[in-house]
Amino acid sequence: MIWANTRTMLKKKLFWGLLTFILLALAFWLLSNNQGYVLIVRSPYRVQFSFNFLLFLMMIAFISLHYLLRFVRYLRLFPTHWRKNQAQKNLKVSHTALIETVNALLNQDLNAAEMAINRAKYLQNNHTLDEISVVIAQKKTNAPN
Repeated sequence: MIWANTRTMLKKKLFWGLLTFILLALAFWLLSNNQGYVLIVRSPYRVQFSFNFLLFLMMIAFISLHYLLRFVRYLRLFPTHWRKNQAQKNLKVSHTALIETVNALLNQDLNAAEMAINRAKYLQNNHTLDEISVVIAQKKTNAPN
């Protein structure tokens, strides 16, 4: 399975590499010995520049449009990525709080366990955490002073 994916990836890279080489060779051939000019007439103005410069401007416009569209896509997806990262951070902190809860229960420190489980409940909505909180509260009421 992995080998098939690698072959497909290599075929795609080879295809795009050959296509890029062909396009560069074509561009070099067009630009190498070109004496043409482009004339733009808009009354009362006349603008004249070389055909090579027109090709260069078209290439710059295409590349700029490409990166502009990538930037717009990044901006459009930014809130989704931000929410996903925040959820992952909250999950990690919640798991850390659960580990602190277990350690506090093993050390018979019910106050620290209650604080840690409350922090985990704040970050993660889970019914099991409510049950653990109830058990800790029962242990606190039954614990000798």
